[in-house]
Amino acid sequence: MYVITGATSRTGSVVANYLLDHGMQVRVLGRDARRLSVFAEKGADIFVAEPTNKEALTKAFAGTKAVYTMLQPNYIITSNDFRGFQNQILNAMIPALEDANVEYAVSLSSWGADKPDKTGSVAGLHQLEQRLNGIKHLNVLHLRPGYFMENTLSQTDNIKSRNMAAGPFRGDVKFPFIATKDVGTAAGEALLKLDFKGKSFRELHGSQDLTMSEVAAIIGKAIQKPELTYVQDSKEKTRTDYLEMGFSEHIIQLILEVADAMNEGHIHMLHSRSADNTTATSYEDFVKKVLLPMCRANTTDS
Repeated sequence: MYVITGATSRTGSVVANYLLDHGMQVRVLGRDARRLSVFAEKGADIFVAEPTNKEALTKAFAGTKAVYTMLQPNYIITSNDFRGFQNQILNAMIPALEDANVEYAVSLSSWGADKPDKTGSVAGLHQLEQRLNGIKHLNVLHLRPGYFMENTLSQTDNIKSRNMAAGPFRGDVKFPFIATKDVGTAAGEALLKLDFKGKSFRELHGSQDLTMSEVAAIIGKAIQKPELTYVQDSKEKTRTDYLEMGFSEHIIQLILEVADAMNEGHIHMLHSRSADNTTATSYEDFVKKVLLPMCRANTTDS
């Protein structure tokens, strides 16, 4: 039996479907039975639980050989203690894994998780790795993907309202871009093989390194706006925009800290790109299949 936490998330859903498609017994965890029901149609066991409920997680993990673990992306935009929320999940998950005697885990971590601080919410993933590594009997593989392509979907709003791509990142710094479906596939493959021992991590660089200016050029070509450019917003502009969207000052500060860490290279890959850490989906393909349809929908909205 495999247990997938955060099963309705972008990566968790891919992991669950990958294992189900390979004929594995899968238990999917989430907070919404309705959203989990799609997996039941494929034979999965549905388990509804809050990620902060240690007793429920212990029950869900019972009799399980391997678990896909994550700090569920419940990004509470009004939170004044997001790291506290992450710690609540860890304080439930870690003893549950210990009590259930789970043998293997693949965790969703991130590039930059090697750093204990000055990385915004990524620091919580450093803590996730450390806490999982502290479970003596657990064989754990931490996946450290680069920058999610899905994070650029918000550019459709910028293009519609400002006729440009924009954000807090420098336009000339290259980031490793990866599609979340490729992260989920890598996790599914690792869980199916279970060929890792002890405590280890694997970086996932995605298909290519791109600057935000190159991202804007790719989007511009796809939407037939070759003049589309990227502009780095000031911290004041970024803060104002997020405040208008209802984000708390605490969450905004975490976002800005991540941006600073990426801009300055504090968050970076530890290993060079290789065949093992390069994944399939190109940013051009992502734009064509995911971003472009969203951009068209934005254009037609009244």
